Amino acid sequence: MDIKSTEILFDKFEIIDCLKKDIQTGVYLANHVYLGKKIILKTLDTSKLSDNSILERFKREAKLLAKLNHPNIIKVLDFGTYHEFFYISFEHFESNNLRELIDKNNLSFEKKISLFVQLLNALKTAHKNQIIHRDIKPENILVNSNLELKIADFGLALVSNEKSLTNKTSILGTPTYMAPEQINGEKSFQTDIFSAGLVAYELFSGINPILGDEIATTINNIINFNEDKLISAIEKLPVEVRPAIKSMLQKNIEERAKNVDEVLNYLNIQNDVNVNKGSNKNKRRVRNAILSVLSLIVILVLFLIFQEKKVSDKLIDQKINKQPSLEITTPKETKKTLPSTGTETQKITGNKPPQNEIKENITDNKNLESNKTQLPGMLDVDCFPWAEVYVDNKKVDRTPLQNEIMLSPGLHEIKLVHPDYPPVIRNLNIVSQKTETIKVNFQELVGYLKCNIYPWGEIFINGKLIGITPLRKPIVLLPGKYEVTVKNSQYESISREVTINSKKTLDFNYNFVKSNN
Repeated sequence: MDIKSTEILFDKFEIIDCLKKDIQTGVYLANHVYLGKKIILKTLDTSKLSDNSILERFKREAKLLAKLNHPNIIKVLDFGTYHEFFYISFEHFESNNLRELIDKNNLSFEKKISLFVQLLNALKTAHKNQIIHRDIKPENILVNSNLELKIADFGLALVSNEKSLTNKTSILGTPTYMAPEQINGEKSFQTDIFSAGLVAYELFSGINPILGDEIATTINNIINFNEDKLISAIEKLPVEVRPAIKSMLQKNIEERAKNVDEVLNYLNIQNDVNVNKGSNKNKRRVRNAILSVLSLIVILVLFLIFQEKKVSDKLIDQKINKQPSLEITTPKETKKTLPSTGTETQKITGNKPPQNEIKENITDNKNLESNKTQLPGMLDVDCFPWAEVYVDNKKVDRTPLQNEIMLSPGLHEIKLVHPDYPPVIRNLNIVSQKTETIKVNFQELVGYLKCNIYPWGEIFINGKLIGITPLRKPIVLLPGKYEVTVKNSQYESISREVTINSKKTLDFNYNFVKSNN
């Protein structure tokens, strides 16, 4: 289906832009002619389906979302059929997905709490309507500039008593955010709670604790889920969210939070509210006022204790000064007067310590200095967006670091690895009791290719399929020359050679419709 920007689709949608397109489905920004406002339109060409379950999921998403009415869940406005097409229209929510906010890592703790609570409130409503989302992940969570959150993409959702369209051995969802039991095809509200717990952990730490280098590794991490290691890692999160996230990430489903209300209780939130609202601001003001009063009381008590000690010390000094003095004569006949408890005068001559004592002290000091040079040094890594840290080819941590890495003095090879960028290798000389810092911005080491293809196109780089436009973000490439091929089943393919430069973005523009007219 070739969509032109001036075309009225299905007699009521004026297409503004094509956001995503493949052979079977399309996603468009459009004006709803009857409602008079912008909407997001999803279409499915039923004549080109290889699997009828795709149509059933498409219909089910529309029906399930039509039942839900909550500010933190994307709304369905309309759905139906038109000839061989099935379509759904959604509210237009100007936003980015949560993944982009996590990668930027510039939100305050209070803003993260707000997003966490909004996510839980959305799940609470879905679960009350007996709907299991089954694919909670940052990419399916939308956030606008006012930090208002909405869950989207209910394409894999199920009613709790509904029979799955796939057999139990099929894995549906995104492995990186799956609960252990979900790998075996089990479904329950608690699988959503586990997935939301992983999203929350990543929101507060910047790290997904079960993410592997490959899908197979990730699935293995889920099957052999190391609960003790994860619980230990949770202890490094802000204390206010530890109990809630811990209750969500229990491997045994029987020990996991039974419902969203349990999680909200850990956050001291019982009602379905947005923590951005004024009522919660008032609560924070009251709490801050109480803390201020308590702080003043503590300061006052400390002041009184200090004053009492000062008076006591003064009385002791007065008693000492009333005692007879002791005259001390140094070898240079310098006289000093010190308090004494006796009435007699003694003459004391200052003598140098024996030579053997000085030698022993010097020897002891040398030993201390020798031991001091053997103490470890520290490594701090400041990396954007994140990286796995290898020391001498051994993985030791992942950024952002919770604590500096302790290393023995000497030369070490430090390697920072991110799957979307080339590795960074540095050789550092670690000095005892000193901290060495590595600062790396991966984005400054690579170039970017931004593909603007109309109406859509499959992008190949040196013969390898990268994706179908519109791509979520520019393609990351090492500096150099590449052959870019763009394919669209309705037009003749094109190929171009491009040169990528570091820290630069190259726009690759092509309009199949215009070029073939």
